[in-house]
Amino acid sequence: MSSLLILQKILFSFIIFYNGNENNNMKNNDINIALLPRGINDLLEEKSFQESFLSQSLMNIFKLNGYEKVSPPLIEFEENYTLFLDTTNNQNIFRITDPISNKPMYIRNDITPQIARIASKKLYEDDKIIRLSYIGDVLRPKGSQLHPERQIKQAGIELYGAPSVSGAIEVISTGIQALAEVNISNLIIDITMPNLTNLILKNSKLNEQEIKLAKSYLKVKNIKKIETIPNCGKLLSKIADSAGENDRALNKLYKIDLPPKAKKLIKEISLICDKIKNLHPKVNITIDPIENRGFNYYTGIGFAIFSSNVKRELGFGGEYIVELNGKKETGMGLSILFDGLLRATQFKDEQKRILVPYKNNSNILPELRKNGWITIVSHNNKLKDIEEAKTYKCSYILKGDEIKKI
Repeated sequence: MSSLLILQKILFSFIIFYNGNENNNMKNNDINIALLPRGINDLLEEKSFQESFLSQSLMNIFKLNGYEKVSPPLIEFEENYTLFLDTTNNQNIFRITDPISNKPMYIRNDITPQIARIASKKLYEDDKIIRLSYIGDVLRPKGSQLHPERQIKQAGIELYGAPSVSGAIEVISTGIQALAEVNISNLIIDITMPNLTNLILKNSKLNEQEIKLAKSYLKVKNIKKIETIPNCGKLLSKIADSAGENDRALNKLYKIDLPPKAKKLIKEISLICDKIKNLHPKVNITIDPIENRGFNYYTGIGFAIFSSNVKRELGFGGEYIVELNGKKETGMGLSILFDGLLRATQFKDEQKRILVPYKNNSNILPELRKNGWITIVSHNNKLKDIEEAKTYKCSYILKGDEIKKI
């Protein structure tokens, strides 16, 4: 057992012991300490306000790009969650039983399948391109090394019925616009090919154990280990070695003898890179052909968004297929993750705050609030006005009907 794990266990045992004893002893003081589950956190005043501001900013950009907001529920019947999108390999999800129908239900860990369900009805009724946006929380039984949080707010868009190339350009560009709106700079778009390695492994006639081992090598991007994969090791190692800045990566990929489907995908990615660079010249683009982040339903083109200013992934997305009554339609989605967004942005509340002293019966408070002032009404006659104003971060005090700056 590692020393870090031992330390974690000691600390956890101490917390349990401490709280157990404190809860027994604190009854006399009417104090109770509640621990939240690991990966579940409160958002307190400033961060919560920052989250609200970010939510409004992102959703406004989505609206200006033609995306209509929908709000699916937090829980779904299991059959609905997998009906229109292949989520069969998705194990990181809470399952409960509906006490009314006794049917199995999911607490969502991803909103895209729900949007696909909503869009499927629209696709069935109308043959037009559909643009939908959403914002909401997802819940996962386990966090990851990159995302230890288990409850995460997401805002995103889903585009249905557009061709792969133009759809990817629109969705990625909308994501860049949304992040620029909240002053995130130094963006990096990392374009991936989620099904490329699966296609090559499938054509290499490997057994189940060999495929499992090969995927473990590809996941950690160990070139030497990748080279040892039977029948396709050299090919996969060349693909893995091509990762990097988009022009360099594309030049290397064009020289590799790849299946026709893969060659077609690389040409499409080249078109996407050229258009994104024309639209957003300050954005850097990289290509990682063996990366397969996100959910298993992505096909063709995938991508993630980073900023050199923050270590967290800011968003991810990709192409997938929605099925309804035998009809297949292409979807292209983007999810922006608030755990990274809150770290990447600096928020300053610029609204003016004014203290209304104890027993000040001024009639101008409604007018002040109408004009955007935050009014803090005092219920305390013990503190001096200036002291209390500073306590509530007020820069002004209302004296009668007169506004006085501190």
